[in-house]
Amino acid sequence: MITQRFHFIFDAWGLNPKTLNSKKLVESLLKDTAKLCQMRIIGGPLVVQGMDYNPGISGFCIIDFSHISIHTFSGPGEVCVDIFSCKPFDPKEIKNYLLKKLKADPKKLTFFQVS
Repeated sequence: MITQRFHFIFDAWGLNPKTLNSKKLVESLLKDTAKLCQMRIIGGPLVVQGMDYNPGISGFCIIDFSHISIHTFSGPGEVCVDIFSCKPFDPKEIKNYLLKKLKADPKKLTFFQVS
């Protein structure tokens, strides 16, 4: 039997660097994304501050069907979100939530399913 896989990447740029340097924001994004996917967090979230030479925040949580990771790069104003699951979820709902929460411009976004 082959397990179904649902793997989406959300990368945005041109964001407010101050916003991206918030551990509270990244923790909120992880928790809210898990809820929107209708999955439980069973490990984490673990959220850490980047180094001075690579400022930003990285966060990760294990969900009952795989994981969610978020990396922000406050210098260039970028965020990278990875959602991997063996349970289907609504990627449009996640995309719309992240666009709104991060105040991202849809024209400065790469959003795709990994095959």
